[in-house]
Amino acid sequence: MAAVSKPKLTKRIILFIAVGLATLLLYLLYFVGTMNIADVISQTNIPYYASAFFAFLISVFFSSLTWRSLLKSIDVRISVKRALAFTWVGLFFDSVVPDPGWSGDLSKAYMLSKDLGEDGGRIAASVVGQKIIVMGVVVLDLFLGLVLLALNYTLPGNVILFIALVLVVTVSALVVLWYLSSNPKATKTLLNWFVRFLAFFLRRRWNSEDFRLRAENVLDEFHKGMRSLTAKPRALVRPVGLSLAAGAFDISVVYLVFTSLNFPVPLDKVLIVYALTGSLQAWGVSLLGFTEIIMSGAYTVLGIPLTISLAATLLTRVITLWFKLVLSYFAFQWAGVHLILGKHPERSKIKSAESQVETRDF
Repeated sequence: MAAVSKPKLTKRIILFIAVGLATLLLYLLYFVGTMNIADVISQTNIPYYASAFFAFLISVFFSSLTWRSLLKSIDVRISVKRALAFTWVGLFFDSVVPDPGWSGDLSKAYMLSKDLGEDGGRIAASVVGQKIIVMGVVVLDLFLGLVLLALNYTLPGNVILFIALVLVVTVSALVVLWYLSSNPKATKTLLNWFVRFLAFFLRRRWNSEDFRLRAENVLDEFHKGMRSLTAKPRALVRPVGLSLAAGAFDISVVYLVFTSLNFPVPLDKVLIVYALTGSLQAWGVSLLGFTEIIMSGAYTVLGIPLTISLAATLLTRVITLWFKLVLSYFAFQWAGVHLILGKHPERSKIKSAESQVETRDF
């Protein structure tokens, strides 16, 4: 087996974070000035703010239970501790890798497959299933927020149009993802296009046929996993409920942050901004600095004072970005070290269970 290097923060990741921070600081200096924001933050109610950290941890815990429940539906059994650890690994990649919103999902699937010695296709089915559920929750959130805003507030037409556009794009992305996940012919066609594209640039330096065969095997296992998920509709009730719980605690983080600033906001405003930023993150448009600008700008459009909006945004991102980044990096290190040392407790449990079944059958 090829050697696995110890996971570390690369120069590219550090540069990405530094550029994002510079963008955010320039935005703060240009629009408000850091002194006003610092004054608002200094009046934060610490117990309420601390409870927001706790709510975020509970949200991640429910998210890991959602994934574990989906894995169980395709006969991949792992402990709660393992599911939580690899969920944090995915959150690390979500925080540091600019991509179309798939780095965290694919990385946790890849590392778990290596840890268990399982085929990556089936585990990929579980993370795609979770992605579909999460996007469905975001669509529901966007729709409810848009209805509540239309009923309770008079907003500029361009704002309503923008929110509606985000809703349409999110629904379209969800439909496309579902179609590709349930249609082996469509994914095979995309694979062929991708192989031709790479072959055109790489020429003779690349064995396209070998790559195609390996990719088709992974896709076959992936579609088998998706069929297993959809063949048991009742088994999806639990992961959907867990995902809704995760989303509720995630939303409560924002509500608790505003409460800690002694500026409680109506739930509909929290819902719509949470859904907007959630949609951007699902598309991968969550570069450090950009998310903060969108979030604070949305709060301001909804009638929240700019200084409060920026303070709430910064305090929220301390939890959902920096706190998440620190904890997820330690999880990434832990998972990487276990792979390097070849420690696979879950694999041992699976083999032990299989051997017991074989003994009973014999």
